[in-house]
Amino acid sequence: MKNIAKLLVILFVSISIYNCGGKSNTDERKKIEQMLAQEEESKTIHDIDQLIKDLPAPSLVPFTLKSINAEFKSELINDLGNLEKYKGNTDKMAMNMGVYASDVNYLAAYGREEQCLEYLKASHAMAQELGDSTIYDEAHLQNFLGHIKNQNQEEISKILSELFVTTSIQMEEDHHLNMAGLALAGSFIEGMYQAVVTIDKAPETEANEKILRPLVELVLNQESALREVILVLNDLPSDDAISTIVTELQILDVLYKGELKEIEEKMKADPNFVVKKHMLVDIDGEIKRIRQWIVE
Repeated sequence: MKNIAKLLVILFVSISIYNCGGKSNTDERKKIEQMLAQEEESKTIHDIDQLIKDLPAPSLVPFTLKSINAEFKSELINDLGNLEKYKGNTDKMAMNMGVYASDVNYLAAYGREEQCLEYLKASHAMAQELGDSTIYDEAHLQNFLGHIKNQNQEEISKILSELFVTTSIQMEEDHHLNMAGLALAGSFIEGMYQAVVTIDKAPETEANEKILRPLVELVLNQESALREVILVLNDLPSDDAISTIVTELQILDVLYKGELKEIEEKMKADPNFVVKKHMLVDIDGEIKRIRQWIVE
C-alpha cells in the first residue's frame, strides 16, 4: 500500500511542476529522484521514470492557451458556487478537489491572483474535510499571491509541489488513497476539458487552425498520460467511484487507439495537415460528458 502512496506523491509533484511552471523544474525533479532512490519498491507498480515523462502534459494546457493568446474564459473553470453540492459526497469532493487544483493553474497562468487564491483555499478546505492535513496558512497564501503577481513560475511550482507532497504523503489508508486517485482523475479531465473547449469554441478559420495546432497536438499526445492514470486507478482498492471513472477513461482510451491515432499519424506524415474541428468531435463530446458528470 505504501508503494501506491509513494506513486501518488510523485504523480502530484509531477502535475504541480508542470502546472505552474510550464517547464520542468530541475530542483523538484532531483527531489523526486531522491525519493525514488530511497524506496526502490516504488517501481514495482510500473515504470515511474516513464510516468514522470508522460503524465504532466495535460497540465501544460493553461500555458499553451496563454502562449497562443487565447482569451481567459471563466467557463473553463468550475464555479466555486458548486462546492455546496459536493458536501456529504466524498467521491465528488475528491474528484473536484482535483478539478479545482487544475483551475488554480489556469488562473495562475493568466495572472488572476485573487481568484487563484480563492480556488487554492477551496482545494485546501476540501482536503481538510476529506481528512488530509495540509501545510498552508495565511502566510503561505500571501507568499503565493506575490509570486503570481510577479509571474514567478518556478516559485509557484515549488509552493504547489510542497502542498501536493504534504497532502498526498498522508494518503496511506485505503480510503484516502482512493480519494487521491479520484482527485488525480479530476485534474486530468479538467486540463483536457480546457483544451477541447477552446478548440471547439474557436471560429473555424485558417488563421485559427494554425494558431490552435499546438493545442491540438497537446490533446493528441495524451494517450500515454491517460493510460498511466488508468493504471494508477486500477492499482487502488476497487469501489463504485473508482470503477466508474476507470470505465469513463477507458472510453477515451478507445478513441485514442482509433480515430485519434489516425489523425496523429497524418499530422506526423504531413506538417501542413490541418485538423478540422469535426475530426475531434468524439473526444470533444466524451471529455465534456465526463467533466459534466464530475462537476454536476
